Amino acid sequence: MIFKGVSEEYDIQKLNKFIYNSMISDKLSSNELMISKLTADKFGIEEGDDITLYFQINNIQRIPNVRSYTIKYIFDTDFTDFDNNYIIGNAKSLQSIFKWGFNDYSIIEISTRNNSKIMDIESSISELESIERNNLSVKSIESKYENIFSWISIFDFNILVITLLMVVVAIISVIISIFTLIFERVKVIGIMTSLGANEATLRKVFIYQGVNIILKGMIPANISFLIIAIIQNKLDVIKLNPDDYYIDSLPFVIDPTYIFLLNFIFILITTLVLSFTFVSITKFSPILNINSQ
Repeated sequence: MIFKGVSEEYDIQKLNKFIYNSMISDKLSSNELMISKLTADKFGIEEGDDITLYFQINNIQRIPNVRSYTIKYIFDTDFTDFDNNYIIGNAKSLQSIFKWGFNDYSIIEISTRNNSKIMDIESSISELESIERNNLSVKSIESKYENIFSWISIFDFNILVITLLMVVVAIISVIISIFTLIFERVKVIGIMTSLGANEATLRKVFIYQGVNIILKGMIPANISFLIIAIIQNKLDVIKLNPDDYYIDSLPFVIDPTYIFLLNFIFILITTLVLSFTFVSITKFSPILNINSQ
């Protein structure tokens, strides 16, 4: 297995969302470990148990180095490749075993909050003279796990296609309802026109009625979505297979900006369709509109 050492400066509480049945209260000491739930179940290990690890420092070593550790926390990332291969401990423990200095590491990880900058950071670090001079290599997480990110990109595309199809179906349904509303009121349009109502007045009336119908459907729909999303995010009602999706439940992203834009685009498109349809109806003469029913 791979021993992932973290320094004293590392904010280990960032891993709280992955900790199983507990929360991280303090940093790991040099004789404490975090292991995955998969590993714990495989070897029948629980929190607080003592275990022994064997380290092979080099290829010619006949007797491995032995160290005893206490299991402090158990994590569960739902990322099988990570959970099956990694344990987490204090970096000082590794430095002691391999007789490294305080600043000596085999691998250094750099984190960024801006995922879009990952490739730029990789490129910038790779161009440093010290990297080439010391025969070091730089690899981003996207390069290291290229197959996973390729799978995610396909999954994102499927989500986009499904979302667009759902929006198109919803818009078509509203358009049909609006067409029905207008054609059922063709006679009213003819009567109002014969009484002196101009096109601008008629457009305002029917657009108001159309938007009113749209809002009556959208408001309950948005409220229903928020309720379902909150319940799912809190209780994990809909489960997923983590071996396939790397998560154990279906997550709902509640983004106010995304929700607002989606609603705005929906209202805008249906309003434009309503205006276009209404203009087509008003091209007929008032008498024809009155006699149409």
